[in-house]
Formats: sequence, structure tokens, C-alpha cells
Amino acid sequence: MSWNAWGDPDRAAALPESVRGLVASVLGVELRDAPAAEEAALAVPPSALPAPAREALVSVVGEDHVDVSDASRVRRAGGRSTPDLLRRRAGDVADAPDAVVRPQSHDQVLAVLGVCAGHRVAVVPFGGGTSVVGGVEPLHPGFDAVICLDLRRMNRLLAVDPVSRTATFQPGLRTPEAEELLAAHGLTLGHQPQSYEYATLGGYAATRSSGQSSAGYGRFDTMVLNLRAATPRGTLDLGRSPGSAAGPDLKQLLLGSEGAFGVITEVTLRVRPVPAEQSDEAWTFPDFATGTDAVRSLAQDGVPPTLVRLSDETETFVNAALSGAETVDGCLAVVAHEGTAVQVAARRAETAAALRAAGGTCLGEEPVA
Repeated sequence: MSWNAWGDPDRAAALPESVRGLVASVLGVELRDAPAAEEAALAVPPSALPAPAREALVSVVGEDHVDVSDASRVRRAGGRSTPDLLRRRAGDVADAPDAVVRPQSHDQVLAVLGVCAGHRVAVVPFGGGTSVVGGVEPLHPGFDAVICLDLRRMNRLLAVDPVSRTATFQPGLRTPEAEELLAAHGLTLGHQPQSYEYATLGGYAATRSSGQSSAGYGRFDTMVLNLRAATPRGTLDLGRSPGSAAGPDLKQLLLGSEGAFGVITEVTLRVRPVPAEQSDEAWTFPDFATGTDAVRSLAQDGVPPTLVRLSDETETFVNAALSGAETVDGCLAVVAHEGTAVQVAARRAETAAALRAAGGTCLGEEPVA
């Protein structure tokens, strides 16, 4: 991913003049070219990692996996929110971590945390780096240095149980990689956030990720059965049985914790069969309030599609203008169903009846086998 933008720099495209004109007219601003700072000219602060701490980390993960280069540190100087990207685009990389450490196992993570605790070094777990809420900001008030704990080497599928429909992963596996491994068993995660290409499974758990198909499959945290985590004091194994009525569910301490209570090193998930059929539909509503009522009725009546996304009037207009599609009056909703042919047909019919009753109009459907 680019150090100062979202996505693959090799796939970047210039902003079309039509879009520049649209932005200028809608926002009433004059657009001026603002070239990004050159990476070679960045003023990257020198690493503050003490030599004894660096030597101890090298003894755990190896010389090649304790990286203090400017290029690696700059690429982990925060997440991918708009303020993050604007700050880096302007050349501000003052928050770059002092080192990037890449462990490969649970035991190495334990050892790294022990070293850092002993040398007053803060640790920020890092997966795909797609956080938009400050979860990977390498801040270290009260510490002598801060490292980025890059978990991408921990990228294995550890176990699959097709009968129970569960799978255990290391945390650094990206979604496309996980889906490819599961597909060999006829299974899928079904989790599709906008960060799909880059985010990692451990990151999903640590942030309670929600995706496009969460209407039907639930948020990522509802898929989590077991978690293993490393802390400076030892190992946490949470949720080792499918369900229990004895005491609180301690997995909730780690789900959404952004790494505050430990580093997730294994995650066991519910998975599902690859759907035999998928159907996508577009619906319109006269206004956002009507569309909101319609979508709410689907959720409250227990008829949620696999995917439902409602855009307000402004987003509907802008998306049509950006894509060159015919402008739609009111608001656009996208609805999708997945499952067996029988399931998809039944759910589509039930959803269509509910949306029509709420004032929606179907623009068409495109089944995908």
C-alpha cells in the first residue's frame, strides 16, 4: 500500500476533469494542484530504540526482522483515516515508530513483549494498517521508544474442521489469502469490509470489524469462537469451548480492544460453505427517510438480506456522476442474497415484498451463479 494514500500506487488513476468540476460546483471551492511530499525528502526522526533493546529483539526474531529503515518506519506511521493521509501527504511523519519488528510465532510475540516491558518500549500491534480510528498510532508518552509489531509473517491457516465449520488462523493473514485457503475446503469467511484487500484477520477481531455482508452474516466478532493472545505476563487462551454459561465471556476483553490488553496470535472462527448462488438488486426510494424505514423493517422483522446498503440523496447523486451512470431520483439501495438456489429465491421474494410495501421500487436484478 502507498505510504501516503489508500491502495496500490500502481493502480492509481488521475482524477478526471468531470469529477474535479463536480467537486468544485458541489462544494463551491476552487481546486488547486497540491503535489504530495516526496518520500525521499521526508524528515524522518532518527530511531530512538536503545541499543540493548535492539540487540535483545534481534536475539528473538533475527537481524532481518528488526527493521529501523526510514522506508519501513514511514509506512507504519499511523493508519489510513483522512487526517492520517493528509498529514503524511504533507510530509509529516514525526510519529514514525522507532523500529518495525516482525515475529513469526506466538512464542516470539511473548518474547518480544517481555523484552519491550523490560526496556520501557511501547508496542503497537500492526496488521494491514487500515485503521481509521487511531488504533495503530505509534505514540509513546512515558516510554523510551515505540516499536511497530508487524504481524504479517504470522499468516498461516492452522486448522480446519469442515464438520463443525470452524477454522483457526494466525492473525497476519489477509482476507483474500484466507478466502483462497478456505475455498480449497469449500468454505468461506463471508466478511467483506472496504479494507478487504489489505486488512488482516487479527485486525478484524481487534477492531470488531463490520463489513458489507454483516447484515446477513453478522459482525466479525460474532464469528469469533476462540482467541489466543500474548501479553507481557504470559498467554491468554479465551473461549476454548463452543459456549459456556459459567462466568463472563472473557473474549470480549480482546475483541475491539485494539491491542490494549494483549496481542492476538490465533483466532478460531465460524466459517460457512461457499454459497451456490448470489443475487444482486438495486432499489430506489423517494427519500432517505423512506429508505431508512424500509431497511429498519427488514432488520426488525428478521428478514435481513446478506447485504443491504442505503445511500442518501447526496451519495446517490455523486456516485452516479462519478460512474457516468444515469442519475437516479431519490436514494439508491443495493441488496444482495447468498445461499442455495432455494434459499436465495425465498429470501429475495420476502425482501422484495417488504421493500415494496415500504415504498421502494426495484430497478433490476442480476443473479450470479
